[in-house]
Amino acid sequence: MRITTITGKVIYVVGVFGLILALNFFIIDRLVNAALDVLVVAVLNVAYVIVGTRIFRGEGENREDPRPWWRATGRPAAGFWLGGILAVLAFISCVGALASKPENSFVPAVACISYALLAAFYLNSSYRLRLLDTAP
Repeated sequence: MRITTITGKVIYVVGVFGLILALNFFIIDRLVNAALDVLVVAVLNVAYVIVGTRIFRGEGENREDPRPWWRATGRPAAGFWLGGILAVLAFISCVGALASKPENSFVPAVACISYALLAAFYLNSSYRLRLLDTAP
């Protein structure tokens, strides 16, 4: 399955985010303690982004073969924008974790790590795509 339209991509992002939110509210939160809940939801969020990057395809991109493991977007600009936004969110979460009391810093620390990993993934992808565009 490949998602190639903007509408399809928006439906995937909103739908899976809503599914994770519902799973957390109705199931995960009731089964595990708060610290494990935060970790499970963080892993689910990172997983849904990674799955999205595997099934999304940009204009002119090969739709049959799988993407290389490092490729997150169809074009470098999209990855630079997403990576930049995620880097800002990681910074804000990190500041929040550092400014919090130790007992309240777990959630922003997990958010910081999640955002930083995704930012690195998108920025690395765009850097590599940019190198492919400028290769002789």
